[in-house]
Parts: sequence; structure tokens; C-alpha cells
Amino acid sequence: MTTKAIVSNERTITKLDPNIVCSLRDADNCKMAGDYQLALNRYNKVIDEDPANVLALQSKADVLDLMGNYIEAIRCYDTALECDPYNAETWYNRGMTLRKTGRHEEGFDSIRKGISLAMGEI
Repeated sequence: MTTKAIVSNERTITKLDPNIVCSLRDADNCKMAGDYQLALNRYNKVIDEDPANVLALQSKADVLDLMGNYIEAIRCYDTALECDPYNAETWYNRGMTLRKTGRHEEGFDSIRKGISLAMGEI
């Protein structure tokens, strides 16, 4: 698991799994270096261990977008949004990718939703 929530005195404390944090950092480094296939492999490893890891799902979608695999990227963004429908960055990035596929109005809707969430309007 990526996180472990502990409720104490009406507060939720989240502990991150250090192995997953390191794996995500390694995958991010691969993405930044332009080694997209290795980044995908590492994001997939995290997702295999924690299928609801929104950061890994979103980052995988971002890499797929960079590789021009827009349809699969949108699927990955959609999976991330199933896990966290209030993730502004995922909504925004999904919208940008939708626009690349010619789905302009749907893309603008996603972009607007992402901006609204980021601004605390939703």
C-alpha cells in the first residue's frame, strides 16, 4: 500500500510507504531523462503493488501522452479520476490530452474542471 491512514483525535495521519515513494522518484527521474519506456515500467510496477495510486496513474498517463499514445493516456487519467475525482492536475492534463485527439469541447470541460478544483470552487 502507498498510504496508511491512522485516525487519532479526529485527525487523519497518512504514512507513505518509503519503497513506493522511492519507486515513484526513480520513475520520475526516468521520465525527466526522456527514458519513457523505463519510466512506464516503473510506474506499472507501483500500480501493480497499489492499483489506486493516483500519482503513479497520473504520471503514467503523462508519459503515455508524451509518447503520443493519447487514447491509453486518457484511459489512465480516467482510472486515476475514479480513485480521486477531486485531483485538479489530473482533470487538467486529461483535458489537454483530449484536445490532442480532437475532442476539443470535452477537453475544455476537463480543463475547466481542473482549474475550478485548483481554485477551490468545487
